[in-house]
Amino acid sequence: MALRFPSFSQGLAQDPTTRRIWFGIATAHDFESHDDITEERLYQNIFASHFGQLAIIFLWTSGNLFHVAWQGNFETWVQDPLHVRPIAHAIWDPHFGQPAVEAFTRGGALGPVNIAYSGVYQWWYTIGLRTNGDLYTGAIFLLILSIISLIAGWLHLQPKWKPSVSWFKN
Repeated sequence: MALRFPSFSQGLAQDPTTRRIWFGIATAHDFESHDDITEERLYQNIFASHFGQLAIIFLWTSGNLFHVAWQGNFETWVQDPLHVRPIAHAIWDPHFGQPAVEAFTRGGALGPVNIAYSGVYQWWYTIGLRTNGDLYTGAIFLLILSIISLIAGWLHLQPKWKPSVSWFKN
């Protein structure tokens, strides 16, 4: 016999009326009724997923630091922030024609670039970064922090390290 919708409730799947379809749709996101997930497991999975989110944020920020140190003009901007336009990164696109290359070559760059209008140069200067070496060091630090966050998320899915429901509710 083939399984009928909804697969999580065979009693409901045997119902010959359209009630089974509407009830299946209504309870599709009621995980406790058909996924064997408990409140405790749900909290633990959400908690562990936060470490994954932090890892993504740290990795993204690490990439920003690395690309500005590699392709930007941070040290030049530090010397004269009023007259130097901050470069986010170079644009490498084989489809660019000469007019596009000329349009995107700005800010004193030798080739096409994206200008950083986000204020990250100013923020990095405010927190004490002054050289490309500082940016590379920050990128490596955030990459390591990203790896640690991934490991922490994985650890909190292991039985020995799972927090109890009381930890979440207190």
